[in-house]
Amino acid sequence: MNQSVNGCVVDETTGEPLTSPDVRLYRIGVSGETCTSLDEHGCFSFSDLPEGEYSLAFQDKNFVPRYERLTLAQGQILPSLHIALRPGGVLSGRILDDKQQPPERCWFTLVRAGERRGESGYISDSGDHKVSDDGTFCSPPLPPARYFLRFAGILRKPADAVPNEPRHLAMQQRIFDFLYPDAQDISDATGFDVELGQTISGLQLQIPRSIWYTVRGKVTGELPTGDHRINVMFSRTMGTIDGIGGGSGPKVGQDGTFEHQVQSGDYAVEVWELAPPEPDGRTSVLRKFAATNIRVTNADLEGIEIHIPS
Repeated sequence: MNQSVNGCVVDETTGEPLTSPDVRLYRIGVSGETCTSLDEHGCFSFSDLPEGEYSLAFQDKNFVPRYERLTLAQGQILPSLHIALRPGGVLSGRILDDKQQPPERCWFTLVRAGERRGESGYISDSGDHKVSDDGTFCSPPLPPARYFLRFAGILRKPADAVPNEPRHLAMQQRIFDFLYPDAQDISDATGFDVELGQTISGLQLQIPRSIWYTVRGKVTGELPTGDHRINVMFSRTMGTIDGIGGGSGPKVGQDGTFEHQVQSGDYAVEVWELAPPEPDGRTSVLRKFAATNIRVTNADLEGIEIHIPS
């Protein structure tokens, strides 16, 4: 016999019923979702549901998202759910470069203390969020905590750009990636204490000028021979247990050498074999051979060796 799920949604602080949150039901392992609306009493109902594992999501622009994991079993009657949503805090402002221009493209990540896979440390709160074309940004609803802001993107092309400069070099000088105000590690960043339902608005942030350094090294050991795409990939760590940025890196030369431009900071450096690119340019990792960690301070870094074991 099929099951049903029902309940009511209220404001955690006032106990008043809510009618605006979006309610969605997902069956674990099955694509698609089922949506419903809350009535005037803040109540919802899903019926005629087969047995299985489900996730119930409650989202609203003014409240912290909430997710409930449910198991529907034959003969079980699930009691009515009482869902209390917590008013969310908001961080918002505008980010500009040193010429008071918004970046061409930019994303921001909210970092806070938390746990991931049984490990305690600093984690990404809700993934990456896009900054508007005019440089304004606004967080999703946040639970009370201290938050750090990480920004990454590319500056607008300067009016005084050097003619005929190689495109990859001109593009690299416009890339930025930092923790506010200009930190490379979470221990040096400035946090914002968001209280229950608090709005911190009008933040005016400036993008620091990126300074680039060269890292040179060599991959030793048994490298695959023939037509293989072997790259050394650099990923910023920033003192978090979550990866909060993508990786990039050069192809390894036939003699195992590599050279890459990076900003100051800590990096995980890994040797990957990449699949041939798809028609849209995307690729995937076939395997990882070896890895090391490096710290780049205020100078080029020479003599890095990554050994591939036999």
